[in-house]
Amino acid sequence: MNIEFPEISKRLLAVSGATLIGLAALSACGTGDDTTGGGSDDTGSDTSTSAAEEAAEEDTATGDGLSPEAPLPAGSTVEIGDWTLSVGDVQLDATDAIMAENEFNEAPADGNALAMFTVDGTYNGAETGTLWLDATVGIWADGVMSETCTNVVPNDIINTTEVTAGATSTGATCAEIPADAEQTLIYVEDVWSFDGTVYYIEIG
Repeated sequence: MNIEFPEISKRLLAVSGATLIGLAALSACGTGDDTTGGGSDDTGSDTSTSAAEEAAEEDTATGDGLSPEAPLPAGSTVEIGDWTLSVGDVQLDATDAIMAENEFNEAPADGNALAMFTVDGTYNGAETGTLWLDATVGIWADGVMSETCTNVVPNDIINTTEVTAGATSTGATCAEIPADAEQTLIYVEDVWSFDGTVYYIEIG
């Protein structure tokens, strides 16, 4: 039996079919655009991350520490004579704290500041050693070496006592430096060595 659809019904069916085909095509195009856009964003992100990592690596000191131009990274330990030393808690302007520690402390000269830092040491020798007698630790500021100042500071290194092999010793000390110094580094050397070796360490 042949069923005849009215003409209007035939037109409605044709329009509906065309609409469904058009929607399917648009959906496919939209999906392709989203995928392309996502891939582009991911690529840009990877590039930015890579550039940031390279910049961080360049900023990290990788020198041997034997000159101001090739300092060791902040927090590094160095072998000086019978000691393994590290320097931390560096305050480039601790003038107020130092002046408040003792009424007889001397203020820095005009244009200078009193820096303060802590020296941690482990004695590796066969006999005994005293931290403040065996090592010179100071601040290199714009080409000038500033050694320990004579002011009294909290937890003063001069109060550290003689220790035996394997023991540790910790104390703070100070140095007078230009207040407007553009480059500052910690420097460490063996008091009893005559080879002139000095280690330079970045300040974290």
